[in-house]
Amino acid sequence: MDLNTMLMWSDAMVTHMDWDLPPKFLLPLLLFLGSTKAFRGIWAASLTPVITWKETHGQVAIPSWDDVSLLREYASEIGNGGPMIQNTHGRFSYSVALDFLGSLLASASSATPIEPGSRQQRKIDNSRYTYMGRSYGMGSTAGLVDDNIEGNPHARLYTYQEDGYRADVDCIYNETSDFRLEESTQHWVYTARGMLPDSDDTEEYSSYVGHDGTSVVAIGVGHFKNASDPELPPRRYLAFATGKSYAFLDKVQCSIDFHPTKFNVTVNIEGRNITVNPADILGVGDIDPTRRLKGTLLRQFELIANDETNLYVSMVGSAFNASITDLKTSIAAGNSPQKSNESDIVLEGVRNSITAMADDMLGSYAAAQVMIGNFSQTTPTTIRVSAIAIGEFKYAISVFILNVVVIGLFIAEVIRTSWWSGMPEFDMTDLRYVAVAASTGGMGLGNLASGKKMEEAGLLKIRYRETGNGGCAILAGDSSERSEGDSGDSSERESTVEEYELERTPIMERCEERSSVGERHKCAPTVVQTWI
Repeated sequence: MDLNTMLMWSDAMVTHMDWDLPPKFLLPLLLFLGSTKAFRGIWAASLTPVITWKETHGQVAIPSWDDVSLLREYASEIGNGGPMIQNTHGRFSYSVALDFLGSLLASASSATPIEPGSRQQRKIDNSRYTYMGRSYGMGSTAGLVDDNIEGNPHARLYTYQEDGYRADVDCIYNETSDFRLEESTQHWVYTARGMLPDSDDTEEYSSYVGHDGTSVVAIGVGHFKNASDPELPPRRYLAFATGKSYAFLDKVQCSIDFHPTKFNVTVNIEGRNITVNPADILGVGDIDPTRRLKGTLLRQFELIANDETNLYVSMVGSAFNASITDLKTSIAAGNSPQKSNESDIVLEGVRNSITAMADDMLGSYAAAQVMIGNFSQTTPTTIRVSAIAIGEFKYAISVFILNVVVIGLFIAEVIRTSWWSGMPEFDMTDLRYVAVAASTGGMGLGNLASGKKMEEAGLLKIRYRETGNGGCAILAGDSSERSEGDSGDSSERESTVEEYELERTPIMERCEERSSVGERHKCAPTVVQTWI
C-alpha cells in the first residue's frame, strides 16, 4: 500500500479527518467517520432516559342507582329542601334547582360556543376539572372519591366505562300548545297553566310574579299525580309560556329523550379535564327503570323558571337569550351553519341550553348519590402512569443489530487470523511503533521521499516486514519488490543480516564535501536490516 492508504487507515482508527488526502481516500474516510458519528448518536439515544408511560389496572368508584329513595321533587324554599352537604370537595344536594341555580343558569347562557370546536365547562364542584365537550352527567366522582388514583404522583390519566343517559333534546314551536300565561286575581301574580302531551288527568298549574306580566317566562312540566309510586309514568315534554319581553320563547315546546348509553370516560389528572364519549354498544340497560331520575330532573326546569322570575326580569329567559345571541354571533362569524329563518336560530339556542342544563343536573344527582347517599359501586379502570425508560425501543433495536454485526465481524476476524497468532506488534496510530518501524526499515523510504512534496510522497509504496524480535519494519516499495536477500532460501532469510549502503542523495553529497573520506561513515551509516 502507499502512504496515503496508511494515513487513511490511521485517521479511521483515531476518527480524525485529514482534508489534504486525495478524493479517492477522502470519500470513504468521510463515509466511515460519518457512520461512526451516527452510531454514537444511536448509542446515546439508546441510553438516554426518556419520560414514557405504562398502563396499570385498578378500580374507581362510580354512582350506583340501585337505591333512588332520595330522588324526589323537594320544595323550592328555604328549610324544606332535600338532603345537602358541603365540604372541601364542594356542595352536594338533591335539591338541584335550589342549590345549583347559579351554575345551571351559567351553563344555559354559555351553552352555545361562538368559536369552532366543542364546548368546555367547569365541573360543578371544587375538583377543578373541566369537561371537554358534553359531560352527559358522567365523571361525577372524578376528584371526589378517586384518591386511590390521584394519590399516585405518577398517575397521569385514567379511563373507565360508565352507564348513564344520553339526553337528546328536540324543540319546536307548538302554536296549539295548551300551556299559557294568565292574569290572576292577585296583584302582580300570574298563573301558568294548561295540559301537556304527557300530563296526567289534570292540568299543570304554577304561579309567577311580575310587574305587568311582560317579564314572565314559565316552563311547564307534567307533575306526578302520585309521586310515591314505585314506578313513575314517563315524562319528556317542556312547554314555554312567556310575556311580551320574551315573546320569542312563547309556545316553544321541547322533548327530552333519555337513551340508556354506555360511555367511555377519560379523566386527565395532569390537565384537569374530563372527556366523555358514547360507546358504540347496543343493549345497554336502564340505570333507573323506575323513571324517578328522569322525571325528577325534568321537574327541576319548572322550579328554576318559577324561582328566577322577578318583577322586572326572568333570569331563565335571559340565559336562553344569551345562548341564542351567541349562536347568531357564531353564524355571523362563519363558525356555524346558516339558518333559514330566525325561528330555527331560537330553537337551536334553546335546545343547546336545555341540553347543557340536563347534563349538569344528571351529574349533580350522580354526585349526590355518592357523596350524600353513599350509593356507589366500583368499576375497572385503566390507569396511565408516567415512567422513565432508558432509551427508546427503536434505538435499542438498532443498537442490538449493530452489536450483533460487530460481534459477527469480530468472530470472523478471530477465525481468519487464528486469534491473531503470529502477527507482529504494530500500531500505526502509535508514533513509537511508527518511529521504530521506520528506522528499522532503513533510509530507503526517506531517500525516495527526499525533495518531494507531501502530496507526492503520499503516493510512495511501502510494505511491512516482521523483524526477528517480533517487531516490524517499514520498507519502501510494494510486496512485489523484494530485495536480493529476500529471494534466498528460507533458512537463509531467517538468519541473514545484509549490510548495504544507501543511494547517494543531495544531503549525502553535501556531507561528503564537508567531510574527509575517513569520516564518511558519519554521514551515511551502514544500515543493518533483518529479513524474515
